[in-house]
Amino acid sequence: MKNIEEKLLKSRPSVSIIILSLNEAGNIRQAIELVTESVIKQNLTDYEIIAVDGGSTDGTREIIKELVLKNNHIKAVYNYGKRGLGHDFKSGLVHASKEYVGWFPGDNETLVETIVAIFEQIGKADIIIPHTVNPQVRSLYRRLLSTAYTSIFNSIFGLRLKYFNGPCFFKRDLLKTITMTTGGPAYMAEILIQLIKGGASYSEIPMKIKVRDYGKTSVLKWKNVYLIAQTIIRLFFRLHFSRNKPLMPKGGINVG
Repeated sequence: MKNIEEKLLKSRPSVSIIILSLNEAGNIRQAIELVTESVIKQNLTDYEIIAVDGGSTDGTREIIKELVLKNNHIKAVYNYGKRGLGHDFKSGLVHASKEYVGWFPGDNETLVETIVAIFEQIGKADIIIPHTVNPQVRSLYRRLLSTAYTSIFNSIFGLRLKYFNGPCFFKRDLLKTITMTTGGPAYMAEILIQLIKGGASYSEIPMKIKVRDYGKTSVLKWKNVYLIAQTIIRLFFRLHFSRNKPLMPKGGINVG
């Protein structure tokens, strides 16, 4: 029985977990600790945590440095200048070495039960796509923006995804087959649309979040509206007029 259990543990895919932060000094420690706790609960023995700081000025970087010294599974990437979530994700991706790779926000909004549920799905589909099931914890304004955002992307690209901005996980090799152009907030939508249109399988799972304990979100800015529109236009022309179209334009398979 022990040998069987050891084989099952060894068969679990390895995972690179990117944690993105910008001025999250009051949240980043617990965010990383919750991910570590969830990894242990899921017996994911082959993993790495890549903590990416996007140019913080509030002490976030110093906390990451401290955590790196305590846990050899944690790597740190320090970016200078605020260049956006997409840029920070790509900089973390450069250092990812495992079979699956994904991300969590450093704002500690993701509940541990959601993190565990995501890890449970690793290996069952090419992409794991969480969607928020308790949006009422956010402001009405943000909920309306999120609904509009999801509807626009689904309408333009012929999809039925419940959410485009969650902490998704991917087979790392698949990310080498697509183009990531934006450093803005639509970077995850750009990735998902290309992969699903290219035939990747995916599983959508429910995600519960909580109100952040420290600081406030920086996504609700007019500059981001411009960046999102720019991403939509580029992606539309790439998918419909570029010679490098996805291999399977009918889209991927939802195995969830």
